[in-house]
Amino acid sequence: MKPSTLLKGLLAATLMLGAPAAAVAQAQTAPAPNEVAPLEVSDSQIDSFVNAYQAIQSIQQSVQAELVAAVEAEGLTVDDYNVIAAAQQTPEAASAIDPAQAEQFVAAVEQVSAIRTSARADMQAAIEAEDLSVEEFEQILTQAQQDPALQAEISQRLVGGEQP
Repeated sequence: MKPSTLLKGLLAATLMLGAPAAAVAQAQTAPAPNEVAPLEVSDSQIDSFVNAYQAIQSIQQSVQAELVAAVEAEGLTVDDYNVIAAAQQTPEAASAIDPAQAEQFVAAVEQVSAIRTSARADMQAAIEAEDLSVEEFEQILTQAQQDPALQAEISQRLVGGEQP
């Protein structure tokens, strides 16, 4: 797995956990001069992070299938759902949506919201099962985005090779 793929996956996991967009944007910028020095991340924390990340990936894969099934159960395709969601952003486009599809969309949104809420709880539990808090997980994620050595170590462990 390439480090850029790792970070995209980790970023997606963090976003599903509900990390504020400002925190994600801040993590992608260079550290400010008055920013606190990088945290020392122990081998055991890296192991916990990798285990939590792998659990989150598994949750995301199963949730993806559930999300598709929920949308389709309401009589919409995923493409229809996405088109309607985009149309909801502008009043003119929203008024052009077929009323029957709008009703299906509302029902699908309720299902999608419930699935995402459950997934966030499952991801938080997966992180906490590894003796990390969500904040610690996010701190390690941020550190990995800024520290190529940590990023490489995490990537190495994700592909199965332990470093001493």
